[in-house]
Amino acid sequence: MSEQNTYESDSSFLARWAENKLSKEELSEFQKTEAYKDFQRINEVAQQFEAPTLDLEAALTKTKLKTHPKTKVISLKKYWYAAAASVVILLGTISFLNSSISYTVPNGGTALAVSLPDGSKVQLNAGSKLSHKRFFWKNNRALNLDGEAYFEVEKGNKFSVETSYGTVSVLGTKFNVKARKNNFDLKCFEGAVRFDQKNTNNYKILYQNDRISITNSTTIKEEKSTENLPNWLQQLSIYKAQALQIVLDDLAIQYAIKIENKSTDLSRLFSGSFIHNNLETALKTTLTPMGISYTLSEDKKTVYLP
Repeated sequence: MSEQNTYESDSSFLARWAENKLSKEELSEFQKTEAYKDFQRINEVAQQFEAPTLDLEAALTKTKLKTHPKTKVISLKKYWYAAAASVVILLGTISFLNSSISYTVPNGGTALAVSLPDGSKVQLNAGSKLSHKRFFWKNNRALNLDGEAYFEVEKGNKFSVETSYGTVSVLGTKFNVKARKNNFDLKCFEGAVRFDQKNTNNYKILYQNDRISITNSTTIKEEKSTENLPNWLQQLSIYKAQALQIVLDDLAIQYAIKIENKSTDLSRLFSGSFIHNNLETALKTTLTPMGISYTLSEDKKTVYLP
């Protein structure tokens, strides 16, 4: 198998190599080429790449000073085009290898099941976004999460989930992460989980049934929970002494509605639950026990509080 017949002639070859999908024969032949070493170096650069600032004018001037006057026009054009072409190819390859895949569930959307390249599974809740690098997954099992998701992680290299509150890292386990605007919640269902809080030296190790949360401060609250699965996977949200603001934020996400409040105190603590498949029932179970009246717009898109 020649180089021309592999990565140069097959447009999918590099993508399959990056995803570890080449056959043993293809990989063996590719590893014998000089091109393989080059692409390995490109991949290493891609992992920590930041686009360089290129001062082409300065480089052009420097080259002019070193070039004989009678040949400078021809030389400069030749080398400038070659250099520019090399930069374009390099940046294009790095960009390709460093690209990401994103999964998004809008407010009011149905939970999305995601299978990761190593066999790990994720359930993504409404109003959530998950992303990870497209290639070299087994060497860098890192994701970014904005919202809520339940993870079942296959054993292997370190697996990490980056959130605005900090990083959750494991080797193989089951856990649920909720990282919303006003609160963070992490529950370990199996195995062990480590949480490193952002911009601090604080960290926590969680084992089965351990749970931590952060609301409106940097203080980490610890508690025990005996749930077998996250309640949201059963179309239910349950709260214990939680600020009503957080409860209503979650309700707004699950039903894709707006909640307009004039003067109701939403810092009051709520203990109870709401279901995810009937808006009016959900509103009654959250607001009526708190003695709060409300009005639902005709299109059922806005809730007005006094």
